[in-house]
Amino acid sequence: MRPKLLHVAPVLAVLTGACATPLPAAAGRVNEPAPRDAMVHVPGGVLTRGRAGGRPDEAPRHQVAVSDFDIDATLVTRGAFAAFTQRTGYVTRAERLGFGMGASEGMEDWAWERIPGASFRRPFWEATADTASFLRDDAPVVMVSWDDAAAYCAAAGERLPTEAEWELAMRAGRFDARYPWGDEAVVDGAYRLNFWQGESHAHNDRSDGWVYVSPVKTYPPNAWGIYDPVGNVWQWTADWYSVSTYPETTARGAVRDPTGPDHGTKRVLRGGSWWCGACVCEGNGLYFRGKEAPDAPYNNVGFRCARSGR
Repeated sequence: MRPKLLHVAPVLAVLTGACATPLPAAAGRVNEPAPRDAMVHVPGGVLTRGRAGGRPDEAPRHQVAVSDFDIDATLVTRGAFAAFTQRTGYVTRAERLGFGMGASEGMEDWAWERIPGASFRRPFWEATADTASFLRDDAPVVMVSWDDAAAYCAAAGERLPTEAEWELAMRAGRFDARYPWGDEAVVDGAYRLNFWQGESHAHNDRSDGWVYVSPVKTYPPNAWGIYDPVGNVWQWTADWYSVSTYPETTARGAVRDPTGPDHGTKRVLRGGSWWCGACVCEGNGLYFRGKEAPDAPYNNVGFRCARSGR
């Protein structure tokens, strides 16, 4: 029997696109583990970030310089993360806790469940045709805390991207729009990202073909060859979160390679997830700054790794 739903602050559930006409969901299947994709080299440059008229932590609009770096072309997959745990014996935060936090179709908006025994290996309550997408080896790994993500990257001689690096890479030179391609989630009749379609979380219309996570190369990459720049799962970054990060950065004048506050209680999440929908909230895209405690594992949060330029 499920415990009472937990209502939490609207941190991880947020936005995009209009509610649309239903289409059949794509069937998920478990694939053989694939080699990890190569990284994309991001040349150093100037990032224009922030906007007026958005949330308080998105202003002011300003510029920062970012040095060369490399970043994963795809989100870290379940198969790659499983191989890491098998090779190193690493035990995730959810496995140590004995539960993870999850959302699923049919729940109330802004509600989360504590799922006993959940982890990246099985990040849901009940096995269904839709939750099968979580179990694909080419699906993004979820139910990983910031600590888990940092440990994975460190084992590869890498690290999590800073918030500025992440946004520069995902925008791929487009600084004036919500998405790397513009302001609409659907382009020429085709969905460009995985997000929630429906009037509420009671039902997903399945217009983009998925209810939960989608394989990491389902949608076209951005102009620099980076997949899932928005949607699918929230992405951990290295930075501590502060509502005043942008104004404090602006006040410092010319800034190169900002890393956010020196300390905090939550880490920055970016990009939005499958749980974000236009009829419910507002987080998929390149302006919204999410946040969560670094030890919290959720089934709509994943990550990718970065490394300094070589």
